[in-house]
Amino acid sequence: MNVNLHLSGEAESYINALVSRGLAANKTEAIRLVIVKCRDKERELDSEKRDIDRMNQMMMELVWNNEKDEKAGKFYERKYLRGKKK
Repeated sequence: MNVNLHLSGEAESYINALVSRGLAANKTEAIRLVIVKCRDKERELDSEKRDIDRMNQMMMELVWNNEKDEKAGKFYERKYLRGKKK
């Protein structure tokens, strides 16, 4: 795929710096490098989000599947609702 791209300002300076520091052989390779790094960072963030979602799910299960809460709920029903659930 061929793409014509006009960069100016900070973006242009950044690409030129990658080339001048020897991290990329030319501007095309520098842009490719930036895209790959951006994709890798996005994947890393997605993975971290999935880990956080799994931890949140586990914490919710610990809270909701608490045997003491079940006993307290049944006590409340017997004492204050006379065994009737709302």
